[in-house]
Amino acid sequence: MYKVLDLFAGAGGMSLGFSQTKKFHVAVAVEKHQYAQLTYRQNHEGTIVLDDILEITDYDAFKDKYGNFDIIVGGPPCQGFSNANRQKNHIISKNNSLVKKYVEVIENIKPMAFVMENVRMLRSDIHRFYRSEDDNLEGYELTLKPETLCLYEGNCPVKDINKYMFNRKTVEELLLSEKSRTILRTILKGSYKEEKRNDILRKKSKSGIKIINAIPNRSIEVSMHYRQFEQVALDKVLAYLEGRISFAEAEPHMVSYLSMQRMLSAAKELLDNKIVIQELRLDGTGIYVDVESFTVVDYIKEKLGKLYLIHDEVLNAAWFGAPQSRERYIALGIRKDIAEKNGVRPRLPEQKYFSHQYRTVKDAISDLQEIEPGYDVNEDKGIDISLKSYKETALTADLRNSAVLYNHITTETRETALKRFAALKPGQNFHDLDKGLIEDTYSKPERTQNSIYLRLDYENPSGTVTNVRKSMWIHPIVDRAISIREAARLQTFPDNFIFIGTKDSQYQQVGNAVPPLMAKAIAEELAKLLEACGIEKVTTEKIAELN
Repeated sequence: MYKVLDLFAGAGGMSLGFSQTKKFHVAVAVEKHQYAQLTYRQNHEGTIVLDDILEITDYDAFKDKYGNFDIIVGGPPCQGFSNANRQKNHIISKNNSLVKKYVEVIENIKPMAFVMENVRMLRSDIHRFYRSEDDNLEGYELTLKPETLCLYEGNCPVKDINKYMFNRKTVEELLLSEKSRTILRTILKGSYKEEKRNDILRKKSKSGIKIINAIPNRSIEVSMHYRQFEQVALDKVLAYLEGRISFAEAEPHMVSYLSMQRMLSAAKELLDNKIVIQELRLDGTGIYVDVESFTVVDYIKEKLGKLYLIHDEVLNAAWFGAPQSRERYIALGIRKDIAEKNGVRPRLPEQKYFSHQYRTVKDAISDLQEIEPGYDVNEDKGIDISLKSYKETALTADLRNSAVLYNHITTETRETALKRFAALKPGQNFHDLDKGLIEDTYSKPERTQNSIYLRLDYENPSGTVTNVRKSMWIHPIVDRAISIREAARLQTFPDNFIFIGTKDSQYQQVGNAVPPLMAKAIAEELAKLLEACGIEKVTTEKIAELN
């Protein structure tokens, strides 16, 4: 058996797939999310579970405590700096550091092989890192791309802000807490519609007044220009919240102040992440900083390519028997000294199933169609299905492996949603509904994703399983939402794999997971490669002690 360390383990889909081969033992897993960790512990009794990868800093001590590892696997979350970050008022995703941490762990532990799983778009140009002082890129051939970030749009009201906007002490003095900024943004946004103005003031004005009154006098390090700007702006906002002036009078000052706060927040992000700033520019159109970036994939290949031969591709879970079209970026690396000595090149598993052979939604969940789901995870005592007859499918032998069915829990559906369910045929989604059924649902219905209110089709694989509760996926035949267990079946989790946590957490754990059947195919291919290197058993522990 090969000894495995699973990072960002989630509920344990990758671990399960590797364990199912009977050739790998997951000795240690790392997962920070509370409920995912509980689920992992429930289903992987022989694995030590740690809380936080960022706590692994002393690698000698880590290896002294847990031993050496033959394989490291994991799927570190990564958004690069896509548009999604900007919509959340951030220019740098906090998850980006986790990819670098994953690489750091591999560099320090130096396992014989690693497997990395991530979103299909990781290979795209949009998934990039801004160059940081901590990147240590000397000796690496990374293509650096110039990037210009706009931190403030328009004519900045504080003319000398560029002189101290990257002074950490000053930025931290001037920047309100994220909670305070959110409250003030909510007041501004809610005040634009006159009919909602009184309601937003009734709910939020006391909080807004408290925030403003709590702002201390500024230190002498802050320029007179900023102090004057802030005093005027806050006086106007306070007057509006106290009902002394109209929104029309206060609005430009609120916008200007919150724009300045957003700029300071961006400056703090750049400081916190030690982003290398090539140039800072301020003119009548805004405040800009010039930085450099490189793709996430290039970073991974360059950093790990010093030690490993790497093969990376986008694989589809449907190719390996999952009833789901789920494309994921997979990188598999074998340490150079081992691979080159034995003339072995890393390779990912070849496609086993083609479009006319794909397993379907029917294969995965049709045997559960007549089993009434529950609605409360706290009352999930399991459903005895031992005496219930069913028609065998291509997947029931693998997935229906328990006489008691857990997690067959779904969302109670309101009358409006039920009408939508009934109106949709298999394969249809939100965009196929009559306008009368979608009014007042989304502010911009035309921009709603095709996965929303999707009615699954028994005759085809599903699309990519995410949190299907949020997406409101519908059963192919019955007018109800897909249950947690049915979503887990689409991910190829067998019925004896039990999820723990709140209802939304269980749905999210399922959606975040690596399909075990896909992980198993990767593990089997990796085992062949290691065996081709003449490494059939690489751990010194007895197999009995590992189980």
